[in-house]
Amino acid sequence: MGYSRHQPIRGRTAGEVGPEAGPLPAHAGPPLVLRCFGGFHLEIPGRQLDWATVRPRVRALLRFLAAHGGRPVHREIILTALWPELPVRTGIRNLHVGVSTLRAFLEPGVRRGGSRFVRRDAESYLLALPSTARCDVRSFEVAVAGWRRAVGTGARGAAASVLREALAQYGGDLLPEEGPAEWVVAERDRYRTLAAESAATLAALELEAGHFAAAVAAARRGLEIDGFRDDAWRVLAEAHQRSGDPAAAARARSGYDRVLRTLGVSGPAWAA
Repeated sequence: MGYSRHQPIRGRTAGEVGPEAGPLPAHAGPPLVLRCFGGFHLEIPGRQLDWATVRPRVRALLRFLAAHGGRPVHREIILTALWPELPVRTGIRNLHVGVSTLRAFLEPGVRRGGSRFVRRDAESYLLALPSTARCDVRSFEVAVAGWRRAVGTGARGAAASVLREALAQYGGDLLPEEGPAEWVVAERDRYRTLAAESAATLAALELEAGHFAAAVAAARRGLEIDGFRDDAWRVLAEAHQRSGDPAAAARARSGYDRVLRTLGVSGPAWAA
């Protein structure tokens, strides 16, 4: 089966992989920390990681696996993302070398086939995470899924709570150090859109509940992520107006009007 270079990557969740590649058991002590939003960061308890000793392509392989939050990624997708210019056989060899190097870096002295972190599941690889690990991508996706469920049941308070958690996890663009690499652009845009939607939805829920300051804060967060969101601008202006700050409401309307003009939209920006 072939894989499109631009195909959004979705895999099984960490709990659905084969027995050799399942999530790591929890251990007492400080948790492993993995962040991909706003910049890559990995903390392994008891280890000082010297990234200067790792070749750039191997670091890219780690970031690629990390961006999938513990989900397995098929070998062909990895090859297309990281070694697109090479023949398949050469790319596979480079992948094997990269995986071995990564395992030795993360777990010095690990026996062949004994890595706890970089695991293989048939023709897929994943960065296995303990259940106690703090992973922003995984936590963000769990929170967004919780929001969808809460909306489906009409639980607005629960929806607002998980939306706050989603925004707490979203620290900025996915892996900005990867620049415009083809494999990351679509996922980066998807997460940015989800984060902006989360903020705008939270703002509307806070406004509905009469929490005007919280609505303003959430709307502003949404506009920081995506300054073109119509719903965030409207909630921002209304929240200011209803909180008794007409000057701030007017500034919000003016800002929204400027956005409309940059988009070439004519006509009144605000309905009576």
